[in-house]
Amino acid sequence: MKIKRLPQLFPLFILSFFSFTAANNKLIVIRNVNVIPMDKDTVLMNYDITIRNEVIVKLEPSGGHQQAAGQHTIDGTGKYVIPGLTDMHAHFFYEQGNNINTCEAELKLMLANGLTTARIQCGDSVYLAAKERVKKGTWAGPQLFVSSPQLVGKWPWKGKMFAGIVTTPHEAEQLVKQYKLAGYDEIKITFMVKAEVFDAIIKAARKEGIKVTGHVGPLAGLSRALAAKQQIEHMDEFIEALLPDTSYNHGVSVSDMGIWKKASWETVDHLDEGRIPLLVHRVKEAGIYVTPTNFFFVSCFGYGESEDEIKTKPGYSYIPSDLQKERWEIREHYLKDRPTGERRNKYVYLRRKMVYELWKAGVKLMAGSDSPEWFLVQGFAIHDELAELVRCGLTPYAALETATRNPAQYSGSIKQWGTVEEGKKASLVLLNANPLSDINNTRDIFAVVNKGKVYDQTSLLRLLDEARTALRR
Repeated sequence: MKIKRLPQLFPLFILSFFSFTAANNKLIVIRNVNVIPMDKDTVLMNYDITIRNEVIVKLEPSGGHQQAAGQHTIDGTGKYVIPGLTDMHAHFFYEQGNNINTCEAELKLMLANGLTTARIQCGDSVYLAAKERVKKGTWAGPQLFVSSPQLVGKWPWKGKMFAGIVTTPHEAEQLVKQYKLAGYDEIKITFMVKAEVFDAIIKAARKEGIKVTGHVGPLAGLSRALAAKQQIEHMDEFIEALLPDTSYNHGVSVSDMGIWKKASWETVDHLDEGRIPLLVHRVKEAGIYVTPTNFFFVSCFGYGESEDEIKTKPGYSYIPSDLQKERWEIREHYLKDRPTGERRNKYVYLRRKMVYELWKAGVKLMAGSDSPEWFLVQGFAIHDELAELVRCGLTPYAALETATRNPAQYSGSIKQWGTVEEGKKASLVLLNANPLSDINNTRDIFAVVNKGKVYDQTSLLRLLDEARTALRR
């Protein structure tokens, strides 16, 4: 995220005054701004946006609006406004290391990077509490959707368990009911769930009226997940669909946890690009949404990033020091037995090809960062994912859809947010340059409007500074 720092000599109390005078204003007007409404691929040049009580009440060509008493005005000349961004696959540092609750700081990072909605893809009571604090306005941050603790067949890791173990259909039914009652927005499935248990989860979720999202493991398989219309993360088991039936047993591949095993990478030699059309047809027919989280996979396991590239990334300095150490150890562990460059290049090519063909066929894609895995950091990483989607072949407009309109449609909230239109929530990001010309311009944030508050450059810097202090203490 690009934010210009103001001179240090500028008095702090004056900065505070200018940063937060609009915090509680009921009437906000953004004048003379270029609007990318995201209801269609267009730019409305030189428009005024009038916001009252957190809702866009007027969107009109500039020049017709009269100044009202108590109005907070933002000069949008030369700027571009888009709907607030959404990260559909995020986590908190709380799941890692010593399970320290720094959710408030991480939410500030998200907001400062233009996220006004985030889906937390692992449940915990700490996250439900964070969701309520944001909703009540006691914490600054994006609105949160929180998936349930992961439903897994077993939990082989040490430390705090962010999961519910389900080995029988009865256990699955009981946990689905329990998680729905607790207030989780979706049921999440991840590792080692047997086929009959998967079926029980889907049946119970339908009965409870709650969506199912998550991974697809080899014990359940892609066909079962597509038939159930589960929302699929990471394109799990998509890569298996490219393996010839006479080759390696399905489940021994580079999907999901198999990516850590050198033997799994041997299957890459047998992946058949010619099978992509049938895979895409099956996904399209299922009518599901897919969150590829492609930047995570191709940057960490595919082409890789150098040590210098990692350390100069804008989010790196926010990673708590103990977790930084852990991440370097994880990276070193992977690099010691790293697959050949030829295999990694083919893997990256096929992942990008699948994303492109899914989009071209009309499958709804959603942007997800999977931060804070490895060196990805909340807020910053969503811009990496958008740029990666463009590298896959999506247009900048289509990439923006994955982080605005599509998540709103998936969540059933398109009438409330996801586009810039009259009557919708004023969750907005003002950019210094046009993201339709270069998707990387989503990083160049001028201001964020969220929950009736205007976060200008100074406010955004303050959010970042407060987050760094809390995370690095």
